[in-house]
Amino acid sequence: MIASLALLAALAAPGIAVLVRLTPFLTPLERFAHGAVLGIVVGTLAMLPLGTFFGLSPLVLFALAAGCVVLAGWLLLHGGLLGAFTGSPEQILGSLFERIEPLALLIMVGFTIRWLALWASAMTVDGVGLWAGHEYLWSDWPTHLGIASSFAYGNNFPPQHTLYAGLPMSYHFLTDLTPGAMIVLGMDPPAALSLHSFVLSVLLALSLYAFARRLAAGDRAIAGLATVLFLLGGSLVWVATVANIDQSHDLFGTLAKAPFDRAAQDDLHIQFLNPYIAFIMSQRAYLYGLPLVMLSLSILLVAVRRRALRLFVLAGVVAGFLPLAHLPTLLAIAMVTPFLVFLLNRRLFAITSIPWPGWIAFHASWVLVALPQLALQLRGGSSALSAFRVELGWLSAPDPWWWFWLKNLGLFAPLLVLAFFGYRLLPPRSFRLLLGLMPLFVIVNVLVFQPWDRDNNKLLVYWFLAVTILVAALVVRTWRRHRSATVRFLLAAAVATLIAGPILENVAQWEGQGRYLVLSAEQIALDGEIRDKTDAHALFLTSAGHHDPVMMLTGRRLFMGYWGQLWVSGIPYEQRQAEVRDLLQFKAGTEMRLLQETIDYVVLSSEDVSDPNVLANEKAFEARYPAVVSTQHYQVFAVSPEAIRAARPAAANGLQHGGQ
Repeated sequence: MIASLALLAALAAPGIAVLVRLTPFLTPLERFAHGAVLGIVVGTLAMLPLGTFFGLSPLVLFALAAGCVVLAGWLLLHGGLLGAFTGSPEQILGSLFERIEPLALLIMVGFTIRWLALWASAMTVDGVGLWAGHEYLWSDWPTHLGIASSFAYGNNFPPQHTLYAGLPMSYHFLTDLTPGAMIVLGMDPPAALSLHSFVLSVLLALSLYAFARRLAAGDRAIAGLATVLFLLGGSLVWVATVANIDQSHDLFGTLAKAPFDRAAQDDLHIQFLNPYIAFIMSQRAYLYGLPLVMLSLSILLVAVRRRALRLFVLAGVVAGFLPLAHLPTLLAIAMVTPFLVFLLNRRLFAITSIPWPGWIAFHASWVLVALPQLALQLRGGSSALSAFRVELGWLSAPDPWWWFWLKNLGLFAPLLVLAFFGYRLLPPRSFRLLLGLMPLFVIVNVLVFQPWDRDNNKLLVYWFLAVTILVAALVVRTWRRHRSATVRFLLAAAVATLIAGPILENVAQWEGQGRYLVLSAEQIALDGEIRDKTDAHALFLTSAGHHDPVMMLTGRRLFMGYWGQLWVSGIPYEQRQAEVRDLLQFKAGTEMRLLQETIDYVVLSSEDVSDPNVLANEKAFEARYPAVVSTQHYQVFAVSPEAIRAARPAAANGLQHGGQ
């Protein structure tokens, strides 16, 4: 753990130093919070060529970390800015956080304590197996465990798709590559993902606070409330808990046994979910995407005001790191940038006064940095954007559109409308920047961009960021203007309704009510044996289940993984899925097909079967191939000539001829 934390700190250092050197107009908190994430993203990108040419070893990571520290020191020393980081720890901390007011500090400490508990229980191991502390972790983290393990145990450079052999990694994998490096340094995959999520969650909270404070002209109360609303804001799902309390007449008993009613979420047709719980916690890539966007937008605000070409370029470079950091963020910002070109101008309709050279420079630098990453991701592969289509009203049916959004947003909806007409809630250019994010809501309600229409939520995260800042500004300004106890009580009650649902969900998780088995003890042991007895680059054929143990912890390549994950990624899987069934059943021509597909090992399971109606022909494999690993419910057969030779060197030749 210490080595992993040291690596994260070393990677973060150049990002902070670059912002200290190039963006003196940013506050120390902005340089630290945004810069740390920028450094980690760029440092993780550097692991790609290093891993490709030298492998991702502890020595390589040590060299990378040392290089980052030296670079950060040179940037600060060369710019005469190293003195900013000298002095007592109290002085440095005081300068860094600019004497944050007690309320803001309390908010940050509160989230830190909450996330310590969350990530300590996110993935736990006992005698039964590996458990996830939340349903969304159980659902999404098998994929992330598999990608991180592929880098650490499978030397997956240049990155190949972990669920479909032969395709490039058409996914924003940087938030899994960083934990992959932490695994190389000695952490187990679940712990590496959890520690990384905790550290980046704290940095994200600081970034959110710093960004909101910039837009609010330094108003710490608005920034603090906006941070709380974004991380804890949600729908009216809490009314289900209130109904349960009313029915049981037992407030504390209900809160102790079932504070959050997940079934009611579906019954009430709640589709817009809390960003942290549904996306940042489980899908992880927002840990990089959000801070990068907030940094880019913060620089753009100053670039437009100063009409400074170099700042436009810097903002474009920062946005250019998004393809491998988070593709939906790249899509969201690409959609709103045309609106920002006009809205950020001093005079809205004075087209001739727009700093066109700056905006051209922004987009040119953005494209130049992003294109190589997109080329690495796609390389002729399929894209989820191929499912682009019109879907009016999004997921509102069968509800009327207005009622659907009122349920899903609660008081966020009327408060947002009031904020549009609020007088001087925010500085004019800040207000217009947030207005520039509003078209995302319209777009999401008309168009769907990925196979699973619920993924439109990923774009709404950035709209919701703007909503929370506007609503926070409205609430704080109204609180200050009205000293009436009634008005302030109503404001406090309104805020309580905005955050009640996610708070109840957090309480349920804190109480340990959402534990889900990810892998059994047998499957964990199976993974260990596979790593010990098979080559790191071996290709495996498995039953392609959602919680396939080979996918999660071995780092080995799969002929095909879980079809659902392939579907949401826009990868046509049906033909290969049929081939997997035929091969497992050992239909005619299976031996030749195994050779043609260069499959090295076949894993047969009596319990993890994606299609229970199609069971594998275990006897056919036992008669032809040696089993290299056998457990109660699993057998791993070596089927390629190389794998057979490694399994039974003495009889390799005979088995090879017999298999052919």
